[in-house]
Amino acid sequence: MAGEGRQLFCRLITPERVVYDGEADLVVAKIADGEIGVMVDHYPVISTVDFWDVRITRGEERRVYATSDGFFKVADNLVQILVEEAVPASEINVEEAEHRIEQAERELGQLPEEEDEDSRRAREEISRRVRLGENLVRVARRYGGG
Repeated sequence: MAGEGRQLFCRLITPERVVYDGEADLVVAKIADGEIGVMVDHYPVISTVDFWDVRITRGEERRVYATSDGFFKVADNLVQILVEEAVPASEINVEEAEHRIEQAERELGQLPEEEDEDSRRAREEISRRVRLGENLVRVARRYGGG
């Protein structure tokens, strides 16, 4: 039987820390082509990962993280997900996330109308913060954050 005796491993990594590093039976993430579920002996994949949730299941335990965009790789029974931010659903503060969205939207409104390189970069960064905040709220509401 395929996969017998072998194990899938997953690493969820941000620039600040390794958020998860361990065995998994199933890893689900949203990549460029849509949602992907990875089990032992999955074919190799390299893709981007979108603002969404990453779900890691091991036995009866399921861990859910709200993530920013980043990179996703599967090879040799190892799933590696590299993102700027990954927050466990159980630790998300919805009020704080909503405040982050409001703050970022205010900053967007204060940017100059002309589109020079600096304002374009600022607009992109602030838009990323809005998307992350919206994702935090979505994941918390769906998976039980506070």
